[in-house]
Amino acid sequence: MRRFLKFSTVVLVLLVLASVAFADSFRDRIRDQQRRINQGISSGQLTKMEAEILLDNLSWIKYEFSRMVDDGRLVPAESKRLDDLLDRNNRMIVDKKHNRVTIFYTQKIGIGQFIAERIQNQRARIEDGMRSGELNRSEADILIDNLNRIRDEFARVKRDGHLTRREADRLDRMLDRNSELIFSKKHNRNAPIGILNFNLFLDID
Repeated sequence: MRRFLKFSTVVLVLLVLASVAFADSFRDRIRDQQRRINQGISSGQLTKMEAEILLDNLSWIKYEFSRMVDDGRLVPAESKRLDDLLDRNNRMIVDKKHNRVTIFYTQKIGIGQFIAERIQNQRARIEDGMRSGELNRSEADILIDNLNRIRDEFARVKRDGHLTRREADRLDRMLDRNSELIFSKKHNRNAPIGILNFNLFLDID
């Protein structure tokens, strides 16, 4: 029994590590596509309308990623679906002559629209962890404090009435990290937990 529990813990840790690695690669691909769309506008290769469609596709892909990862991990089928969506959008960016720019999202997602929803979902997961005994009061307080600080940062950056894609991406990375902490701690009592250092989530060009 003890050997099985140890094996299960190792498997869970590997799943978390795989999810973290995919998340980093996923964000890199998103930023690369955003950069090339902006270049396409500047060079005249993309019209304003085409660029908006491509960026809206990316926003929907990011929403799907956030929805999937908010249980703390990604299964291979989910990773493959996200990769396929990014590949599809990329083909339209690099060769619109043979891959007409089209909408493929099922819901138009505004910039940062789902950040408040993610905060609520993570708070519910923390409360569930306390009820089940997977999280103690001290651990839950740290995770909720992280969420409160992200919520306050969200309110600060949108105070001017305009949330940029870069600001939304930064907040999403903070939420991704807190989600990983929740999952790790609920499934491994020895997993480290701590207050998020916002300096680690500085904007990336």
